[in-house]
Amino acid sequence: MHSRGIIFHLLFGMALVSVAASFTGCSREGRPRRRGTLVIGEISNFESLNPMGTTDAHARDIYKLMFLTLLVEQGDFLTFTPRLARSYEFSGDRKLLTFHLRDDVVWSDGIRCTAHDVEATFMAQKDPEVLWSSRHLKEYIDSVRAIDDYTAVYYFNRVYPYQLMDAVDGPIMPKHFLESIPAGEIRMIPAEDLPTNGPFRIGEWIRGQSLTLLPYDRYYEKDKPYLERAIFKIIPDQVTLLTQLRSGEIDCMESIPPGEVGSLKDNNPEIEILSYPSRVYIYIGWNNGHPLFESRTVRRALTMAIDRKLIIDNLRFGYAEECTSPFVPILWAYNPGIEPIPFDPERAVEILAGEGFTDSDMDGWLDRNGERFEFELITNYGNQIRMDVQVMVQEMLRKIGIKVNIEQFEWTVFLDRIKASDFEAMVNAWRVSTKADLSPIWACKARGPGGYNRINYCNAVVDSLNDLACGMLDFEEAKPLFFQVQEIIYEEQPYTFLYVGHALNALHRRYRNVKPNAVSFYHNLHEWRVGDE
Repeated sequence: MHSRGIIFHLLFGMALVSVAASFTGCSREGRPRRRGTLVIGEISNFESLNPMGTTDAHARDIYKLMFLTLLVEQGDFLTFTPRLARSYEFSGDRKLLTFHLRDDVVWSDGIRCTAHDVEATFMAQKDPEVLWSSRHLKEYIDSVRAIDDYTAVYYFNRVYPYQLMDAVDGPIMPKHFLESIPAGEIRMIPAEDLPTNGPFRIGEWIRGQSLTLLPYDRYYEKDKPYLERAIFKIIPDQVTLLTQLRSGEIDCMESIPPGEVGSLKDNNPEIEILSYPSRVYIYIGWNNGHPLFESRTVRRALTMAIDRKLIIDNLRFGYAEECTSPFVPILWAYNPGIEPIPFDPERAVEILAGEGFTDSDMDGWLDRNGERFEFELITNYGNQIRMDVQVMVQEMLRKIGIKVNIEQFEWTVFLDRIKASDFEAMVNAWRVSTKADLSPIWACKARGPGGYNRINYCNAVVDSLNDLACGMLDFEEAKPLFFQVQEIIYEEQPYTFLYVGHALNALHRRYRNVKPNAVSFYHNLHEWRVGDE
């Protein structure tokens, strides 16, 4: 998935040790010397680093270090800076969008990057055989044409506010690669076999263990990257990562457990805690296609029986707010007026009784038609907060007579299960799109293979209102419609929305020029430095 047009499943990345020396001066040309090995600890393996073949949120952060996009989205989610494209302009009627490309970008196999690559990338993105997960973002773009080697024109069939965002979503890939293999196989090609043009390239990838990125020597910004290498090391245990951070082995760790922040500040002055607004929310997803969860009344009762504030207090230590929307507060379309469903387990029992769930055999568990109210709640192994949520929810629902069996899976196994909607309920997270469009997750058409509506939710009114709002150029006119959509979704509780967390990342103070934002913690990794310069 992509940051604007799609919402990503969140992989809580961790970061490990840097073993390199500091910067010690400049080269004879006055450029900073390339120094430093940053080892970044990851709690989960990458699903894929092929931009056409992954829905992994953190993988997206990494492949964008290897493949250039036309423009770079900024932290306000509304503006962009040049990247592969030097500049752009719309036609008077906004139906044509022209990009003027750099002429000094070279693929890692030596072939120059041109507008023909832009055209070929679009054709692959739109090709139904490729099954690119963000294909819907290009729905209103009829074609892309290379006018010359360094000019690409996007032809739109509709005028709407996110034309630029949709056009630049997804990295540009090489035409000579895309045309060399069948469309149906593009997604499956290992990232190591892909020509790249970004600041980093893959040096070595040992699946399940580590990924090493090295500077790409022909990258167009000649001084960058400033680091010698970045190593992403897979350590599927948060406690081990924290231990290494405290012992001095770890320089940088993403998604610090909130309960550890105070201790780190008190005992590790060499470590800086970087906290900023997040676009990530945690939720319990009820499979709306399962008989237990097909009723919105039942889903609301379950939410009523779950003490969300207690979860926030116990697990986030104040670094979160209760979630009431599929948007997050830092997005312009967020509805701040939705009142959370109250925590009221007694009322939840009454509601469930009205749905036929009672303890008919007096064994302590609710049942209906002889079937116990019992289900499996799954999440990914290694994410301690999600596992703690499982345990707390298990106990809260036990108190009203619902039996919850908890299970954890390795990330890729977990992802396979939820992609196939092969679950009853899950604890998961979304990194919310920076584009106000709920269709990727909530539209009826987003159900099934390749879609992100893994809980099988469908409401035609939600689809209609969202589509209408997405087509409005005036955001103020669109707001009331988006507000109404959020109210409907929250009323129906296809998720129990838990909380929106603050980003909490730890970084050793030897690193300079680190500029994390809600788009990505690593968006400017090629500019990170070691030392005092």
